[in-house]
Amino acid sequence: MIRFATRLVRQFSSKIDEIIDIGKPSLSKGVLTICPTPIGNLQDWTPRQDKALFEADVIACEDTRITGFLIKMIRNKKLSNEQLPIPENPKDYDLDDDDFTIQDVIFDSTKQLQVKLPELNQQEITAADFNFYKQKKIEEMKERVTQEVKKQKEYLSEQDPLHFMGKQEYEEEEMNPSEYEVYGLTAPFMVYLKSKIAVAKKRKGRGVLISCHKFNEEKRIDRIIAMLKMGLNITLVCDAGTPAISDPGYQLVNKCIERNVKIDVIPGASAISVALSTCGFPTDNFTFLGFLSKEQHDRDENLRFFLKSPRTLVLFESPSRVHQTLLTIEKIFGETQELWIGFELTKKFEKKIRGKCREVYEMLTDPKVIRPSHLKGEVTIIIAPYTATYNDELRAEQFSTGNKQNEFYQEEEESIHNLIKNVDALQVAQAFGEKFRGSDREFNDVLQKALRISKTKATKLIVEVRHMQRIEQNLKKIRDRLGEREEYFK
Repeated sequence: MIRFATRLVRQFSSKIDEIIDIGKPSLSKGVLTICPTPIGNLQDWTPRQDKALFEADVIACEDTRITGFLIKMIRNKKLSNEQLPIPENPKDYDLDDDDFTIQDVIFDSTKQLQVKLPELNQQEITAADFNFYKQKKIEEMKERVTQEVKKQKEYLSEQDPLHFMGKQEYEEEEMNPSEYEVYGLTAPFMVYLKSKIAVAKKRKGRGVLISCHKFNEEKRIDRIIAMLKMGLNITLVCDAGTPAISDPGYQLVNKCIERNVKIDVIPGASAISVALSTCGFPTDNFTFLGFLSKEQHDRDENLRFFLKSPRTLVLFESPSRVHQTLLTIEKIFGETQELWIGFELTKKFEKKIRGKCREVYEMLTDPKVIRPSHLKGEVTIIIAPYTATYNDELRAEQFSTGNKQNEFYQEEEESIHNLIKNVDALQVAQAFGEKFRGSDREFNDVLQKALRISKTKATKLIVEVRHMQRIEQNLKKIRDRLGEREEYFK
């Protein structure tokens, strides 16, 4: 029974991911670290980010050139608040031929790799490497059958306490070299990759750089997770800001959660938090829209939706389209709608403007106020809630509506007073008094509101009504007594 269970596990050893996903989740040895990068000012770099970047085995970058240049600046301690241009020569941003070839090597199929690279040929692997992976495979399978073996032993112990059937022992069987493919990566490939990582850390002080951007993220997820499952630590970075926040990375994070990969997050720079904290608009309820659609109709519909649901809106825009976006905001929210706009945030030429939509537009189009050369990078726009507090046109409209309502109420009040003049207040109070069951104080309030009279006059009416009620009660008693006497004489 034990030998059968062992053989069954070996048959499915090449599909370990599927086995792991069944039952209780188990975390892999590798960790995916989400590491933010400065949005402009390199002095915002922290020791924790430094550790995550330089201790990682693999660095998944949105752009390997920008990340490589950032690593070089950090290593050389050239941290400033100026935007440094990316050099054209690859050697200037810490990349060499190995960094370019490793991209194809990692994300190519295993069979093609064995043909392309002699290092991946089975004959090139040493006996020590072979035994290492063989032992690792045996240990993995032993862990899989441990529970089954324990159950079988307990069962045999109960059924055969004197061991007439003999003892059952775990027997090692010869391993098949074709079984050395784990998580889609062959053992020879892992030897090759780890050797490249070791060389990169020794020569450059960091791990291997691979690209992971919006155009290839979906295709590379499986191999990245495979490396994590094999125990490699991977740090995910983007060009500027926090990965997965309006940047590539959310698909990879989602798949890592599904595949039980451990994820570590480092808090850091984000244009959203920087803008919200400095704009002065309400931040307890805001919506992030990212980049608006390029289609004008979709842009209009997206913004018009928030006319009925006032809240602070945050969006990104490119310098080439920021003027058109401001005109769109003006068309929908009005030219007096307050907004905030910021560009070159945290950098040397940082600019922040708050004002009415038309005023901000005129400032951006005036070269004396804003130089066109300074309007670059990612522009952040914050639209205040569409309420009278932040929109003069809406405030004036509400004021005009309020005046009309006041005039209507005044006319209604005058007509009511004219009707009340023709009513006998005592008769009305008497009619109310016969049906009213509350206290005199509550009765007083009712008369004041119904007859538009003062509290003193209402009190006098109540006194008269109560006096007339007492007279009526006494007359009723006299009638009752007279009626009893007439019945007696009859």
